[in-house]
Amino acid sequence: MTSIVITGANGFIGRLLAARLTVGTQIMIGGQTRTIGTRTLVDRFIPDEAANDPEWIRGDLGALITDRPELFTGADVVLHLASAVSGECEADLDLGLDANLFTGIALGRCLAATSRKPMLVFASSLAIYGGTPDQPLADLITDTTRPTPQNSYGAQKLMLEEFYADLARRGMISSRSVRLMTVSVRPGKPNAAASSFLSGMIREPLQGEPANVPVDKALRVLLNSPTGAVGGLMHAMSVADDDWGAPLGLNLPGISVMVGEMVEALREVGGEEAVSRLTFDRDEAIERIVSGWPTAAQSTRAARLGFAADRPFIAAVRDFAASLDRIA
Repeated sequence: MTSIVITGANGFIGRLLAARLTVGTQIMIGGQTRTIGTRTLVDRFIPDEAANDPEWIRGDLGALITDRPELFTGADVVLHLASAVSGECEADLDLGLDANLFTGIALGRCLAATSRKPMLVFASSLAIYGGTPDQPLADLITDTTRPTPQNSYGAQKLMLEEFYADLARRGMISSRSVRLMTVSVRPGKPNAAASSFLSGMIREPLQGEPANVPVDKALRVLLNSPTGAVGGLMHAMSVADDDWGAPLGLNLPGISVMVGEMVEALREVGGEEAVSRLTFDRDEAIERIVSGWPTAAQSTRAARLGFAADRPFIAAVRDFAASLDRIA
């Protein structure tokens, strides 16, 4: 029986993973079929209905690693999703260092201290890539593109990737760093991520609320659908160490789309009434961050390892609209 821990389990992707990784479920881990025997869901905030559920652990991740290391050292697989988001990290360096880098290092050291050689699946980000005046961002990101993050969030993700890869090189853990793109369409409320509008511009209008698009409609972005993000993390967990190869980060397949094309997808699903709820007031700070991220990526490594291509963006919009119908 396999023990699984999910950090950031009450986030959107965390909840989707938890729904698929239930006790008694058979899954592929490291090339072998395993049955989930126990799972631990960790977050600073937990659902009200989970207040008395022993699977849920409420608390700051860094403090839990220090005070209750057995929560993590007893696991066969840890899916590490907990993170301060890009806008928070750019606004407050210490917050990002504490919540992302230092806590992530503590988690790696905690797992490396056990002889179990647990698997750590780390939700990294394509924000590790960026451009500078003397080294512009490549038009197409490939497996060999050099990471040059231009924001604190991306830098913190890259540092953790390298740390986890070193622990794996030493044979102390099994490491899977999977670089996600912005996930859209996310339900819920806007957050402090610079990319939050990439869900909000679809989510709010389809629910009868206004939303602002703070960038030029010609801006091209790389996205993951929720299905693509969760499926990618699950597939990474399934691959055997020998097949995965060097414990370096992997670019997840994604969706390259212009913001204007996203507006047209909203129009196709929600009609003119939904599009009329959008405003287009530019925000230079947000545009500077988002425009510095990759706009197209290709990963022959992901294809070789059997990662599925993501779906067209319109499919993610239709999925979100259908979820509103189910709730209603």
